[in-house]
Amino acid sequence: MHSRCGAPTLAMTKKAILSWVHCLCPVCLEVFMEPVTLPCTHTFCKVCFLESVDKATLCCPMCRKRVSTWARLHSRNNTLVNETLWRRIQTCFPRQCEHRLSGQGEAEDPHSGNGSRGR
Repeated sequence: MHSRCGAPTLAMTKKAILSWVHCLCPVCLEVFMEPVTLPCTHTFCKVCFLESVDKATLCCPMCRKRVSTWARLHSRNNTLVNETLWRRIQTCFPRQCEHRLSGQGEAEDPHSGNGSRGR
């Protein structure tokens, strides 16, 4: 049900309850913002994905699978963001999303009670 990096798969984003730990970007370690799910099923924040593409080749930052054709097509069609997952994250973790969108730094773990990230 999960990809190798622990991110939710497409099937999970549609029906199961999202777990906080499965909504963290493996690059920035924050809750996904505008998640991009690659053909290899790894998911990243849109900004993290675009920065890794700018600095390296058009490969998945986790498994190094080439995603150049996929990335060009979805960039051109403005469909990089996994909208289903993004809506679910905003619904399940509204405070954490607002925290990140406002630029306040690290998102808190909703289960910790002390405001630290879940690791």
